[in-house]
Amino acid sequence: MANGLTYARKTASTEATKQLAETLAPYLHPGDVVVLSGDLGAGKTQFVQGVAAGLGISAQVTSPTFNILLEYYQGRIPLYHFDLYRLDDQDELEDTGYYDTIDADGVSFIEWGEKFPGALPYGYLEIRILVAEDGGRRVFAHALGNRARQLLTVWANDSKARLSKTTASAGGFIVPGGAPMSTGSIPPIKVAEAKPADSPAETM
Repeated sequence: MANGLTYARKTASTEATKQLAETLAPYLHPGDVVVLSGDLGAGKTQFVQGVAAGLGISAQVTSPTFNILLEYYQGRIPLYHFDLYRLDDQDELEDTGYYDTIDADGVSFIEWGEKFPGALPYGYLEIRILVAEDGGRRVFAHALGNRARQLLTVWANDSKARLSKTTASAGGFIVPGGAPMSTGSIPPIKVAEAKPADSPAETM
């Protein structure tokens, strides 16, 4: 099991997941790195869209699958959105500006970062999104490093986020310097359910 702090929440839809992501935005600082993992269609890009809205970014946020990196400067702090799905080798990161960007003056969100665990910084917040049997999403937030633990702790204390601390297996979270662990070992856990769609906390 990877060391760190883990919280979780069940959301009813990708839209509710976006609203959850929006509650993270006020606590982000320049230099924060968030790694997004989960299957295709799980809602990783939608999570970034929610964060962008919370940062005050009005531009349309789309998947950077073909661009590798998309940058947004209209919000409270710059947002850098990576998608490493199409890269085959860690050496290719040099040509994308990856290393300079994650040390820059904004917050970096990295989809498919688990492909290159050796290229991740020492500390980061991982958001793993799993599709539940009922079509909802199970969102796990796992912190590695002091800054990420601080970020996750203050986010979890936000009543709108409704995250629940969990001792579930960290299967699926990235082992620093090694390969990603299997997602299959995360057992069912009791986490906070999303409020009905007409609740103020779940409407845009």
